Amino acid sequence: MRRAELLAAVLLAALAAPSRGDWLQDALSAADSAIIASDPPREAPKAAWKPVEYSEFDSELPSTGWYAFEEEDALGTVVRAYGPDSSSGAVRATLSVRLIDRSSPNYLPPKDAVEAMRRDTPGRDSTPVRAMRVAAGLARIFEVTTTRREDADDGPSLPEQLHEYVAVIPRGEAYFLIRFISTQESYLDSRDVFARFIKRLTPIGAR
Repeated sequence: MRRAELLAAVLLAALAAPSRGDWLQDALSAADSAIIASDPPREAPKAAWKPVEYSEFDSELPSTGWYAFEEEDALGTVVRAYGPDSSSGAVRATLSVRLIDRSSPNYLPPKDAVEAMRRDTPGRDSTPVRAMRVAAGLARIFEVTTTRREDADDGPSLPEQLHEYVAVIPRGEAYFLIRFISTQESYLDSRDVFARFIKRLTPIGAR
């Protein structure tokens, strides 16, 4: 009889105790929900692109590594965006946008402006024009390569090969002129910035 009572007590104790699996799951759940004061807060991953809006248009730029602003100069309103430096440190990737209209100094119609900017000179070459459908309409795009000499810290100036993407997007009699300058060695790394920018460029009031 005593033996039977002892066996029953052992069985009851086993049933009352939490299983190893339950204990482990509870511990893991507690660890997941615990806040440790020394741990930095977890941040949500940043988007690769950010919206930018100016007086005449909006578009997108990389969320890091680029600084953009709008200003007035002798030719009118211009948006400039600065990106990474070249390996030599002499040239910084630069994107500029202007809305050209009949009130702009030295105004040329879109077609004439494209031909003037594509004109080859010694040390300057351009590609044929190709069309691309973008949010603002039909963009005419070409590329220009030039060589210029940059001042060196020590010794004579050094030749630097530059690459420029150019896009003209008509808007009535006016047009957006987008230029993207970088070095010849790095332009392939930045072409996605140029392509996305012109594809997403939307004139204010045209949404």
